[in-house]
Amino acid sequence: MTRPVLLTDGAARDLDEWYAAAHARGGLAEATRILDRLQVVLTRLGAGELRDEPLPELRALGIAAARQHVTEDGQRVVFRAQADRVVVVLLAPVNRSYRSLLERRLLDA
Repeated sequence: MTRPVLLTDGAARDLDEWYAAAHARGGLAEATRILDRLQVVLTRLGAGELRDEPLPELRALGIAAARQHVTEDGQRVVFRAQADRVVVVLLAPVNRSYRSLLERRLLDA
């Protein structure tokens, strides 16, 4: 069963930033490539086809519902999988510091 994948406002802002950075690096072709790759990830996420793991930054806080998938190009997709949908709360590079950002995003979502 495929569930719809929704983006929080914060994740939508992250997507805008990804797109702008890709466009600045490589123009429309690079930005389109980034969007296409993300679309594949989100589609597979909704279908339950991706390997995911808990977020170590939040495990100590007792937040277990948040999961992450790290793409092969080093992007982190943080989400909550629910019975009827998947809610993406963060899209960011793996090397970014996450703890305070994740706490704020997950509590706001």
